[in-house]
Amino acid sequence: MNTPHQMQDLVAEIAHVYPAAQLELDPLPSGVCILWVTVADRIFVLEYSPRQGTGVSENLPDTPPFVVGHDHGFASLDEAVTFFKQMLAGAAREEFSTAVVPK
Repeated sequence: MNTPHQMQDLVAEIAHVYPAAQLELDPLPSGVCILWVTVADRIFVLEYSPRQGTGVSENLPDTPPFVVGHDHGFASLDEAVTFFKQMLAGAAREEFSTAVVPK
């Protein structure tokens, strides 16, 4: 498998921390790996390329398909994974805060 260990660890952590999340990991023969995660009806993408770095984005309902480029770019996969986890945590917090109904 061409999937870097950081991506494998990230998938395992997301499955543990967000059991309701939908995950799709697509490791390509070129070494590029694309991870789609849906948390609280929000879609996040992490795309790793061994030659071009890593991009992280949130795909919104009005995001056109096949948009060129990501919201954030990282030379380090470790930095991208940390940022990606922060994005997921923020989405989960927002979902929880809107789900809580005050008495």
